[in-house]
Amino acid sequence: MRAHFTIHTVIVSAVLTLGSTAAYPQAVPDSLKAAVEAAWQRSPQARTLESRQDEILAGHEAARSWIAGSPSVGLSERSDRWTDRAGAREREVSLSAPVWLPGQVAARRAQAEAGAAELQAQIANLRLSLAGEVRERLWAVASAREVLAEAVNRQKYLEATAEEVMRRVNAGDLARTDGMLARQEALAARTGVVDAQLKLREALLRFTTLTGLAEIPPPAAEPVADAPVEPHPRLSASRAAIRNAQASLNVVAKNRSEPPTVGVAYRREREAIGGESASSVSFGIDIPIGTAARNRPLETAAQTQLVTASAEAVQSEAGLQADIALAREQVAASEQALDAAVSRAGIAREHAQLIEKAFRMGERGLTEMLRARSILHEAEAGERQQRIAVGLACARLNQALGVTP
Repeated sequence: MRAHFTIHTVIVSAVLTLGSTAAYPQAVPDSLKAAVEAAWQRSPQARTLESRQDEILAGHEAARSWIAGSPSVGLSERSDRWTDRAGAREREVSLSAPVWLPGQVAARRAQAEAGAAELQAQIANLRLSLAGEVRERLWAVASAREVLAEAVNRQKYLEATAEEVMRRVNAGDLARTDGMLARQEALAARTGVVDAQLKLREALLRFTTLTGLAEIPPPAAEPVADAPVEPHPRLSASRAAIRNAQASLNVVAKNRSEPPTVGVAYRREREAIGGESASSVSFGIDIPIGTAARNRPLETAAQTQLVTASAEAVQSEAGLQADIALAREQVAASEQALDAAVSRAGIAREHAQLIEKAFRMGERGLTEMLRARSILHEAEAGERQQRIAVGLACARLNQALGVTP
């Protein structure tokens, strides 16, 4: 057992040393909202979505333009210098550009607006998702701390008990085997403290990795919202995806062919040497003809996007209702379990006090007293953990309801 304890001590010391020297900002958030904001600032997905705002802005600018592509300038010259040499000459300068039709412009603008709305919905949904991760890791740290606190209390009591037992063994009041048993229990409690320290450090490092913060905010139970947030971020994201898919399908429907090209040309010509030059301006339009071979793949892809978004929205709404119902049941169950844990701890505490009093009077044996203390330790640890469970259940219910700190 001593070798096992030494190995654990070395492992925990190494983890604590590495954690203390890690390059994490030494900050303590004052609220859950501050921790969520810190996680948002460190999230690669958040940076990606925020960077897409420039892409959406560029899409808005392109959708407002009537020009469908890059304009082109043409220069041409015709001469009979190498044929008849009569002095005929013709020069022309032209400017042309593909343009959107009115219905196409409206469809593209609607698509740009739908894309911007979907991006904002995705940002809100991602922030809610990060809040859920922060909540889970925060309460994991709080739970690990309660386990450590109970382990430390147990260690202190068993070490004090071992000292008292050894004093009575030396005085001849108790057998030597009782002293050995008491020392074994104290050493086992010390190993439990080391294990609890290691688990606490692991939970805290997970929180720090997510948020960049060295400490969790005060783990107070959140006030539970009365009803789901409207609009719920999860549902908003799925519904915005449907609207964007519908807008994309409408764009495909309006663009049965390539956009027409409109051009203007200025021509100056002369029939022969000495003849008068004449100028003219011409206007032209090229209208491409759409074909099924071109349009069918685009329509199919847009339809697939719409069907996928609609199916995901239905699944998201059904899953959300199930999550809310389950979270409410967990809150109720955890509160009932807390009441039972408090009552159990009170009975175990009174029972342990009676057994200890009887042990000091010589009416009870050491084994029975240690068993009573073990039961008390389990009851008190259960009460601590159940209080954490209530806080976590409230956090999960708010998460399901769409409450973002």
